[in-house]
Parts: sequence; structure tokens; C-alpha cells
Amino acid sequence: LLAIMNHSHFIALAKQHFSKVWLMSSVATLLYSLLISATQSFLIFTGPFTYGYADYIRQTIERENTDLNPLISGFNRFVETMVAGLLYLLIICIGFYLLIVPGIIAALGLSMTFFIMVDDPNISGVDALRKSWQMMKGYKADYFLFCCRFIGWFLICVLTFGLASFVVTPYFNRAKWHYYRALVSNGCGETNTPEPPTFIKN
Repeated sequence: LLAIMNHSHFIALAKQHFSKVWLMSSVATLLYSLLISATQSFLIFTGPFTYGYADYIRQTIERENTDLNPLISGFNRFVETMVAGLLYLLIICIGFYLLIVPGIIAALGLSMTFFIMVDDPNISGVDALRKSWQMMKGYKADYFLFCCRFIGWFLICVLTFGLASFVVTPYFNRAKWHYYRALVSNGCGETNTPEPPTFIKN
């Protein structure tokens, strides 16, 4: 069944108080981009930095905290975040190698992995991937439509040679966090035996 979420509500929540944190959020996004670019040859750092950025987004929403320290918080859980990052990249790359559509499905299904890890300090990287897949059952198409709501913003990023992305990226991720929290509130992903991601399930 196709589940439908209130996308406008998440976007409205993302806008709340964004004016107070947008500048430092832009700085954090720039630093995150630089860190990912500088370490792109060392994929073991992708997970820790992605976790750190997810943690930063959460803290700007829940506490309006713009301190940049959360960007490196993934190194406090280095093994778990490294495993999550490597498996995430591997699964999506295999999906795109096989066919474009399986890669997109994999990306949608695993999209909440790092928000799950930020939300649960005890979950492993593998279990976070599994939980994201379980959580997104029935919501992949809806989340794809949610992402499409930002196409105009992404086009602005292209037209500004990427400069606008330093504002659009945290804005999008704030909305994504609220989408994630709605999934949690709906009880999505609550199972004792989450199924592993496969390319044949949607």
C-alpha cells in the first residue's frame, strides 16, 4: 500500500526557527562538504562524517544548537558509523550497477539510516540499515515525492554553481528529519526481526 505523508507540514516545520540557525547551518554544510571531499579516497570516513552532519541537523532543530562539534560526533561511534557508511555505499552502488531503478529503491529504503543512528545511540550500523529498510516499507514512493518537492531548490543550486546548496541542504535535511520523526511516531520500523534490504521488495 502507498502511504501518504503531509509533506507541506514537514516543510513548514523545517522553516520554523531556520532564520536563527541558517548562517551557521550553511557553515556546517560547507565544512561537511569539504571534509567529505578531502577524504573521498578514504571511504571509511564517509559514515562518521555523514552521522555527524545528521547529528548537527538534529541539534539545530531540537536545541537550536549551532555548535560545530556534532560534525565530528560520528568518531565517537567510529566502527558503527563506518560500517553503516560502507554498506550504504556498497548496496546503492550495486543497485545502480545492476539497473538504475534498483539503485534508487535502495537509496530510498536506506535513506533514514543515519537519523536512526543519531536517534538511537545503542544501535549498530547494520541494524540501522535494516531498520531504515523496514521503516520505509510502503513509504519509498511517498518519500520520493517528498524529495521532488525540492526540485526547484535543487535547480537553484545548479544555477548558482552550488552556492545555494549550503542553505538548501540544511533546509532539506530539516524537513527530512521531521519526515523521519513522523515515521517513528507512526510506529514504522518497529519489529524484532527486520528484513534485510533486497532489490526485489518495495
